[in-house]
Amino acid sequence: MPTPKRSENGSALLVAMFMMVMMGMIGLASLETVMRDRQVAGYSNQAQSALFAADAGIADSLDMLRTEITGAAIGAGDCLTTSLADKTLAARTLPNGSHYEPNPDAPDSGKICMLAAAQPCAELDASIEMGQPIYLYSVWNTHAQGVAPGGANTRIYATAERCHAFNN
Repeated sequence: MPTPKRSENGSALLVAMFMMVMMGMIGLASLETVMRDRQVAGYSNQAQSALFAADAGIADSLDMLRTEITGAAIGAGDCLTTSLADKTLAARTLPNGSHYEPNPDAPDSGKICMLAAAQPCAELDASIEMGQPIYLYSVWNTHAQGVAPGGANTRIYATAERCHAFNN
């Protein structure tokens, strides 16, 4: 007795539907990966904007250090009279919307303070006669925080030197 033949009608449809579901799942997984990569790139861009803003704050502090006139009686621990906090937010905002500000966690927040005086300045022939000022390198510190429009922030601490006249 011959075996009856089984009907295979519709099996191609079932295989095609299974393949379409699998391809859809692969497509959704790829879309999720692309979206996550874009999100990470956005975070990286915000962090970079915050870093550039903090760097602009340090540059502004160094400009203040170069231009402010300080007395010869200044010593370690003394700070400049001007600081980052003296500027308005509009003056501290960069074209991309990020801005810099004093680091709120730093001691003497926003101020530029002298750490110490060191060796004589090489570029000046300073007189060492009694009563005449002597010129020494002075070491200063400053802190700045950059804030990106998305809320990312970066803090920078910097030291700089300045040739400064001191009382003998």
